[in-house]
Amino acid sequence: MKHKKETKNKKILLNIFLIIFICTFLYSGYNVFIWINSNNELTQIENGLYKDVVSTEKVNNKDNITIDFNKLKQVNNDVFAWIKIDNTNINYPILQGETDEYYLRKSIYKKYNHSGSIFVYSDVNKEFLDENTVIYGHNMKNQKMFANLDKIYNGELGTDVNIKIFTENNSYTYKVFSCYIDKPNINIIKRKFTKDEKEDYINKAIEKSKIKFNKDINYENKMITLITCGTTNQERIIVNAIKFM
Repeated sequence: MKHKKETKNKKILLNIFLIIFICTFLYSGYNVFIWINSNNELTQIENGLYKDVVSTEKVNNKDNITIDFNKLKQVNNDVFAWIKIDNTNINYPILQGETDEYYLRKSIYKKYNHSGSIFVYSDVNKEFLDENTVIYGHNMKNQKMFANLDKIYNGELGTDVNIKIFTENNSYTYKVFSCYIDKPNINIIKRKFTKDEKEDYINKAIEKSKIKFNKDINYENKMITLITCGTTNQERIIVNAIKFM
């Protein structure tokens, strides 16, 4: 009787392990399917819509970029700006949803997408008139969205890095003055300052920076902060830049 009971218990355990294995396998397979599907959709958007709305021409040996916001807004009226960083894959629309994290896992078509979109909080000024406009994007393993921010952090783009922002009415250039890794605590990123607070905030960010960037800082100018995950979900790559022109 004892032997039969032990055999029965072993069979039960084996069945439990088998069920756990099957569930784990199916869950992993589902995640892979979601990742592949999201990646394929984003690639289609980049090769289709995004290429169709961005035109570039050489003027005095410099790229003159035009964004067709009319076409973008026909797809999604939440698009209000475009961000581009030379020598990176970062060349995307910026969206503002009805809630702060609306586009965390949604594409420009408002469908679920693991890659999400480049987005700002729902209360951000659309002409970048806030003291510090914070812009979020995922760090994707396929090097899409904000993954290439690690090139700034690792010094691959040098010490003179420009970030270009386009809106329907204006275009802005921001110079990077700081890039560092910190904990995922949104409270350390300030968006509003007094004059003295802003100078102190900028100087502390410069001290944290791994790379010593060429900087010509006018503390009265507006700034932007780009944020993405680091190598783990417990890290954030933070890029600070100040308006140059």
